[in-house]
Amino acid sequence: MKRILFFMETVDFGGAETVFNNIIKNTAKDMFDVKVVTERDHELFTDEIKDAASYNCFIKTERSSIRDLWNKIVIKLSLILPEKYIRALFIRGKYDVEVAFCEGYSTKIIGNSGKRSCKKIAWVHTDMIKNPWSERIFGSAEEEKKCYENFDAIVCVAETMKESFIKKYGMAEKVHVLYNPIDFDSIIEKSKEKNDFKFGDGMKFILAGSFVKVKGFERLVNVCERLKNDGERFSVLIMGDGEEKENIKKLISEKNLGDTIKILDFQTNPYKYIAHSDVYVCSSLAEGYSTAVSEAVALNVPVITTECSGMKEIFGENECGIICENSEDGLYNAMKKVLKNPSLLEKFSEEEKKRAKDFSLQKRVKAIEDFLESV
Repeated sequence: MKRILFFMETVDFGGAETVFNNIIKNTAKDMFDVKVVTERDHELFTDEIKDAASYNCFIKTERSSIRDLWNKIVIKLSLILPEKYIRALFIRGKYDVEVAFCEGYSTKIIGNSGKRSCKKIAWVHTDMIKNPWSERIFGSAEEEKKCYENFDAIVCVAETMKESFIKKYGMAEKVHVLYNPIDFDSIIEKSKEKNDFKFGDGMKFILAGSFVKVKGFERLVNVCERLKNDGERFSVLIMGDGEEKENIKKLISEKNLGDTIKILDFQTNPYKYIAHSDVYVCSSLAEGYSTAVSEAVALNVPVITTECSGMKEIFGENECGIICENSEDGLYNAMKKVLKNPSLLEKFSEEEKKRAKDFSLQKRVKAIEDFLESV
């Protein structure tokens, strides 16, 4: 039985975190002895992961003066120590395979932690050219490339992301594609829960994600202002948290869109809201293989998305909605189109029903298991 380490900085809310949880819960226990290490405990998926695998973390959050002091020491050490010492002190153990499940910090620790007899795998969830956020973790693209050279295999979650990675860093011979496993049965079941939120008049648009610049919420607000000035009737719900949240709230207020755009905090069950909307919108500047868009397809809610990595692969040969130009005008034209032609939504929803049949959780987990076994 192979011993496999998965290191993931956080298992709190997010698309990659949801996918990670799905993999850990569904990987065959008779094939792999899985150990998960994260930075902190008591996050959104911590308990589910503990039930499915051996688990440890750098920082334990139970309250005591001794624990608080120790946590401060750990945080300081994790920032100043070389990666091989962080690996030795806080991760520990011998494994057949070590997986850094996200670009950035996880990749830096596993990749730069020294040579061992194990195989190393790096998972990449973003377009490394359009959204090179992880460069700052390494200090430069050159240092990031050096780190990736220490891995035996690199997994991208979409073909378009693979193309971007190879264009930027090369290493084509060890870059693979494995699609995200999505637990559609769980999503559909959760979507049946009641919710008290009331959309406004007209077509109901919905978005879910972290309030960060790359999600494009600012240009979405600008688009909504233009559509309101056109006399269109619609309402928008955005769910999530993040550093840009107050700025977006301020922008909504400045444009007098408070009756049109509503914001809810992060929801552990966003599906009960998405299922009662008319259109799911992805306004992002860049994406990987969008978990949220995949989930909207599972719920047969038509999608409007800017053209980002993975979107055409999610839609496949089916017209699940509109993939528009990645710009404010592109988003405006797509939303305007469905507002003027609401009959399109029924067509898109029917196409999604066909496409959703291809998103088998079991098949995608099996592909990951086969890959881990072959490394």
